[in-house]
Amino acid sequence: MPASIDALKTARKNLAKSPGNLDAVRRIAHTLRISAEEYGLPALSEKARAVEAAHAEKMSQGLDRLLIELERLASALSTGEIPGILIIEQDAQMRGLLETILAGSDRDVHSAGSASEALIILEDNSVALIILDLALPDMDGRNFLVLLRERASTSGVPVIVLSGMGGPQPKTECFALGADAYFEKPLAPEVLKAAVSARLHKSMAYRRESRQDALTGLPNRASFCEALARASALAGRRREPLSLALLDFDLLRRVNDSLGHVAGDAALRHAARAFSGAVRRSDLLARWGGDEFSLLLPNTNLQGGRFAVEKMFQTLAGAPFRTHEGRPVPLSFSAGIVTVHPESNIESVMAEADRCLYMAKASGRGRMVLEGEVLALSNNRVLLAEDDVVLGQQIQECLLGQGFEVQLCNDTATALNAAFAGPFSLVIVDLNRRAIDGHALLREIRSRLQGNRMPALMIVPPGSDAQVDVGFQSGADDYLVKPFTAMDLMTRVRGVLRR
Repeated sequence: MPASIDALKTARKNLAKSPGNLDAVRRIAHTLRISAEEYGLPALSEKARAVEAAHAEKMSQGLDRLLIELERLASALSTGEIPGILIIEQDAQMRGLLETILAGSDRDVHSAGSASEALIILEDNSVALIILDLALPDMDGRNFLVLLRERASTSGVPVIVLSGMGGPQPKTECFALGADAYFEKPLAPEVLKAAVSARLHKSMAYRRESRQDALTGLPNRASFCEALARASALAGRRREPLSLALLDFDLLRRVNDSLGHVAGDAALRHAARAFSGAVRRSDLLARWGGDEFSLLLPNTNLQGGRFAVEKMFQTLAGAPFRTHEGRPVPLSFSAGIVTVHPESNIESVMAEADRCLYMAKASGRGRMVLEGEVLALSNNRVLLAEDDVVLGQQIQECLLGQGFEVQLCNDTATALNAAFAGPFSLVIVDLNRRAIDGHALLREIRSRLQGNRMPALMIVPPGSDAQVDVGFQSGADDYLVKPFTAMDLMTRVRGVLRR
């Protein structure tokens, strides 16, 4: 649609100069009419049909009405995301000219005179299109194109090469290296605008599809991780605080079980709308996965994060989810809030947020826990059935460090006696040990503790799919494959306990 608008505006200016412009307008109008009929847009279809059939003397009036309708639709379909364009051009005069040609209210234009300047801009900004000159002062543009394709954040960003180098060799090489288009200088401004609009539209459509959660319309995990990396680097350079909150709904499974998954999905969409209205424009709310949402809070310390999450609690309480019959269904969530340090990686930040979230749920749900807070959990005892001395000690130390009490048992009989003496919040069983019959242990626990559905996590060796299936049949809730890290262990433990 943006490319069609630009092309029609250009033709509108030159209608009187050449009869060929009339044919160009009719071809574009024909394409728009076919698309409008396919997507059910009768007003656009009617105006495009009028332009397609108009005589020369009536073309201007019909074209004006078509442009108004196109711009109205483009505004209505806008997601609010302003795409970025990065111009990398050594010549300052040419760089300024490109900025003027490509400027618009529907885009942010950044420019750099070198590869090093471009990399700094890319650290702080998300761009949807790059215009690249091959003659750069600090690097051959073709080498920079290779670098762009190797970086995860720019590997899929369209690149238009705009260069004074003619002939087939540089063009074929650039296409082989990942360029999306190659234009020789000098280039007519109208052609460049049309090419940029077309590729920008496709790029934004792809970004929305690949970075947007289909259920809620929020950014998805991949989009959040990219934003977190940029925000962390920027906060480090500016010496500003950065906080992150991980939210998980309490007992949403009960909504799914009692009202069906359609109602559960509707509840998540309702919560996404409520949360979006409670956060600042500078914050980023995303769906992390399942019943979890993540919230990035720039220039915000932990106490500011507490205030932001409290506002979300209040907003959700003030706007209860209702079924189709109008019956209110109360929703609540728990949250963990942490500080993002510049030296921290995404995995460690999310693991710490997940730990705080677990503490919030284990201490009663419907509350938040900030990094550094220590809570007395109602039941944090773990039964560990493991006869490998070294592995048993490693698991025990890891759980102790996370605030759990651990009873380590080295054989089946001892583990059974401990399970029945209880209570425990979790049992961890190594299925493939000499002194422990993990399957028998799980079956006996499930048989004799029917009223107490204690979660169970099984540990299995690699390549043991059949054993995993039997473990689930015996009563396990999840499994962990050896070898595993402490982060792997705690992720599975908290995941089982939150169910």
